[in-house]
Amino acid sequence: MEISSEEARESLAQAQDAAARTRKLLACRGADALFVVWGLVWFLGYLGTDLAPRLLALGKGGEDRGETAVWIVNGIWLALIALGIVVSVAVWKRRSPTKTSSGARLGWFWLLLYVYVSVWIFLLWPFIKVEGAAESVRFGRHMGAIEATVPMFAYVVMGLWLDHFMIWIGLAITGLTVLGLFLAPAWFWIWMAVMGGGSLVSTGFLIRNRWR
Repeated sequence: MEISSEEARESLAQAQDAAARTRKLLACRGADALFVVWGLVWFLGYLGTDLAPRLLALGKGGEDRGETAVWIVNGIWLALIALGIVVSVAVWKRRSPTKTSSGARLGWFWLLLYVYVSVWIFLLWPFIKVEGAAESVRFGRHMGAIEATVPMFAYVVMGLWLDHFMIWIGLAITGLTVLGLFLAPAWFWIWMAVMGGGSLVSTGFLIRNRWR
């Protein structure tokens, strides 16, 4: 069965119209605010990851201080992620009093993405051997880079259907993450706080002006 050029143009127009409606729907339901919220989570989390070991290093304690820093950093991230989830749910419910299939699908997409990433890390963990403090610090930075690029992959995928600027945001932050990891490893966490967190906050304001 052959499709005429007119039918192809109509199908393309319908797809573009559906994407535009989805963008407006997401903007009205707080997508812009969610980017700002998670940009701030990213900024504060990576800033805390950098500052906690530095501040603890001012005292004495050696290895005990290192273990304390790990617990503090994990606590910072858990608290920020929990707060981010609570704020995100509150924003979504306030802007979207009625449930929609598109919102539910996006929520399931993000949940399943992180479930699969957790499974992959769990499967690889027995083969990961880290020895020494220096190697442990390097491993932490690489894990941080992986965790940062996972949501960027999601942005790229979402950009294929919603708006191409999300593709460029995802690719740009991924590139910045890799550059910071290899070119400025000593300042990687600060780099991610400013470049990554700042980019997400900027994306929120861009969505507010572009999608509405």
